[in-house]
Amino acid sequence: MSQGDQSAVETALAQIKADDAEILKLAEAMLRAYDAALYGLDFLAIAALNRCLALSSGFALLIREKNLICAGALLRMHLDTALRFYAGFIVDKPHDFAVAILGGEHVRRMTDKHGRKMTDQYLVEHLAVEYPWIVQLYETTSGYIHMSDTHMFSAFDGVNHAERSVGIKIGATDKELPEQTYLDAIHAFRKSTRILARYIDGWIFTKSNPEMVAAMKAERDAAADSAG
Repeated sequence: MSQGDQSAVETALAQIKADDAEILKLAEAMLRAYDAALYGLDFLAIAALNRCLALSSGFALLIREKNLICAGALLRMHLDTALRFYAGFIVDKPHDFAVAILGGEHVRRMTDKHGRKMTDQYLVEHLAVEYPWIVQLYETTSGYIHMSDTHMFSAFDGVNHAERSVGIKIGATDKELPEQTYLDAIHAFRKSTRILARYIDGWIFTKSNPEMVAAMKAERDAAADSAG
């Protein structure tokens, strides 16, 4: 990346740092809500928020080191955090769900309120209704987790047909990539953070307004029964 490109990347990384500050504000609000009571979903949220900030720190370091192979894997893990916290919103008993995870249960083996197993693919399809871009991000970043064509392409740097030769890169630093590649990765990281933040915020509202939420749920269920 050129100096100008590096400046654009640093500007984008500064936005991730600002997102981190917002995540900490959400954490504080959640822990203070409803007289600082703690529920099962709080423990899942705490784990998700902690993981979010840890991954954010590592992701920024790896982008600066031009190590997209590892940064891409962290992006996939970050998306995983959002997916698994979201799962708590489509089950019958969110707090029991969170406690089960605390006990070592795998989300993919648990079912949502409709009895469907919450595999990654299922969660992605659910969220894709509102966030269509998540399907492509999930597929692309999954390529960084398992040895795949993503890693093969990253090790080769152009073919010279006239000389019948191919460039090979073996090392921790990426081959020369357009700065937009790094900016796109940072943008995807931030979008994943926003999904997590949205559902954390939703939990804060639910926790702070139990009577209102219960009334809304009863009204919704009554309407569904009436329509059925």
